[in-house]
Amino acid sequence: MALRRFSRLVALLRYHRPGQFAWRLYRTVQRHVRRRLPERWVLKIGRRQAHWKPGARSAFQQIAAHRLGLWPERNADAADIVAGRFRFLHQTRDLRIHTAGGAPQVDWNPAAPRLWRFHLQCQEYLTDLADRHGAHAAYRIVGSWLAEPRHQSPVRDPDAWHPFCISRRLPVWLSLAAMHDPPAEIAAPFWRYVADQVHWLRRNCEWDLGGNHLLENLTALFLAESFLELEGDARVSSVQPRLLAELDEQILPSGEHYERAPTYHALMMVSVLQCAEAARFAQSSDLDSLRTVISQMYQFALWIRQPDGHFPLLADSVRGGTPDLDQVFQWADTFWDPDAKGNPTVDYWASQSDRGDRILFDVGPLACDHLPAHGHADLLQITATLGARDAIVDSGNFQYEPGALRQQCRQTAAHNVLQLGTLEQCDLWSSFRMGRRGKVLWKRHGTTEESAWCAAAHDGFGCPAGRLVLECRAAWTIIDWFDGFSGTIEAISRLHWHPEWLLSLDANHQTVVATHTSEHDMKYIIEGLGETAKLSIQDSIYCPNFGEQIANRVVTSVKQCNSRGWLGFHLPLQSTAATAAPGVELTEGQLKVTLVDGASLCVSTADGRPN
Repeated sequence: MALRRFSRLVALLRYHRPGQFAWRLYRTVQRHVRRRLPERWVLKIGRRQAHWKPGARSAFQQIAAHRLGLWPERNADAADIVAGRFRFLHQTRDLRIHTAGGAPQVDWNPAAPRLWRFHLQCQEYLTDLADRHGAHAAYRIVGSWLAEPRHQSPVRDPDAWHPFCISRRLPVWLSLAAMHDPPAEIAAPFWRYVADQVHWLRRNCEWDLGGNHLLENLTALFLAESFLELEGDARVSSVQPRLLAELDEQILPSGEHYERAPTYHALMMVSVLQCAEAARFAQSSDLDSLRTVISQMYQFALWIRQPDGHFPLLADSVRGGTPDLDQVFQWADTFWDPDAKGNPTVDYWASQSDRGDRILFDVGPLACDHLPAHGHADLLQITATLGARDAIVDSGNFQYEPGALRQQCRQTAAHNVLQLGTLEQCDLWSSFRMGRRGKVLWKRHGTTEESAWCAAAHDGFGCPAGRLVLECRAAWTIIDWFDGFSGTIEAISRLHWHPEWLLSLDANHQTVVATHTSEHDMKYIIEGLGETAKLSIQDSIYCPNFGEQIANRVVTSVKQCNSRGWLGFHLPLQSTAATAAPGVELTEGQLKVTLVDGASLCVSTADGRPN
């Protein structure tokens, strides 16, 4: 235990930046000091004022229109919210408090997971609520928030005044105010609290955390700077240089957001699109830079999107938390820069047929090294659709609260990757921590007249371990290998299948038939490769949304190996039609695949170069 703690401390020091530790120490001391100070010394409420700049309200209506219906699941819950029932993370709570002589108020401090309370405080349901049930329904909730005594000071309610919640709430409040004037009885406090929140956010940006949180902080401040006249010390000093610097770091040359989770990529697209609307209104020269960023992110999102219209659930991605992609793409179209260049295939490889058979091979790193919070143990992960249906899937993510399900969804066994015994590709702990971690050693890809292939290797198990994915003659072949392990080990490869597929295993444990539950003529054969490898079907869980777990099945190939070994799967893409699997040979320093026509592909296990 002591050795593990030391290893984790070393990893923290190795991967995190000195500035992160300095900011975290500063914030920790700051919180302790603020709790002991009089509230008026921490933040004096009501001394600041905000109002629209000339022409800003009509301009902000563009943002409000694009945000409307951006999260369809939240729109579906609007009727319940009117009745005081709030549903987030697949958990519903009745938060009505009946007050004498007045309308029921909202209980803003329920016993719930912190992420649930954050959803409540971000209030991103308000614009859809106003659209479906009238502005009065939305402003009734805003009025309840304004009247809550705990919201009179950040010291009393850290959730309500958390920089992330303010960052997500401010665009919602401004969207609501752009479309519908605040009622006279709450108009003055509404705008005072807008100014107070801007002032507090400016003083408490999440520099210690960075990533998507910091980008949300800077986006909210940029919107306030662009659209609002702020009086007194609520005035925002220019955040433009810091915003552009963060975008330069957080958006990779491929166009992907550096936390490598498609859900967060889409969320950050929304942030940058809002900034571009603000720059367009302010006639800022930064608009060209923002258009370039949007176009690169858009290219990546278009490329990684599956034939079924969804993103793959890589890392901490969830379906319900991902904004509607069609709507985001339509918004991005308005800022498209044809000269912007991105390369989505830097860390991914894919093969796709006209009928919607697509395999995606992730050959990139586990996560952003200094911010691995949303990373999973998924080095060399694959996902796939068959006939434009989700087929081979990531297990998803059940929750952010620490616990067994959080750990289960992040660990190696939850992904379609090779595992050696019970070893993990990385040391995952707490909810968002990652200590020792495997690294991609090399990656290669190529084509021949008959085939396309991609190969990569990592060092997550203390020895080189790799995967080759081959598309040839309307079939996929997936070969996992390792070389140089000290001793005997059990090698395990897994393919997690979407719950809509039924799996049946033959008596010899060599083939599995996958049948789609709604289209029984959609059948595929999965053949195990490796003379002594045995297939089995195991139970698992699929978590496409927070708080949701659905039973699914996993095809598992297992083989006992000494120091080196390989195993794999062969999947013909013509439904139920078998095709001859290639031959495979692993020798010291070389993986050789012999195709059915006698042609061969040899790659070096040291660097992936074809021989």
